[in-house]
Order: sequence, then structure tokens, then C-alpha cells
Amino acid sequence: MATQQPDHFECLMEPTGGWMVWDAVHRRPAQYMRNTLIGLPREKAQLMCGLLNTMAADTRFRSLAS
Repeated sequence: MATQQPDHFECLMEPTGGWMVWDAVHRRPAQYMRNTLIGLPREKAQLMCGLLNTMAADTRFRSLAS
């Protein structure tokens, strides 16, 4: 049985009440298209988190997810 690896990206609530997408591999806020993913509404952070994890798992898109 294969063990599931933890997600590369995860959503975290910020002290200000906004949400960020955290890059667990590089240990910093995630970026997408040169935008740092901080201060987001929860729904947008969850959407971006899912998108980036999908992209990180696919070698064709890995360079876009950082």
C-alpha cells in the first residue's frame, strides 16, 4: 500500500482574518503568476490551493506552481 504524501500547498488563516496559500516545500507564501497568495477570501484560497496542488502533481505544469 502506497502512503500518500502531504500536499505541497495548504491554506492557512492569517492573524488578520484573511487566508493565504502556503508552499510547504519552500516554506513561504505561495505565488501564482507573480502574485503572492496572501490576504485572500477563504474560498479563493481554497480554490488556488487545489489548483496549485493539481499543477504540482502534473509535471507539465510544475514550473508554474511555486
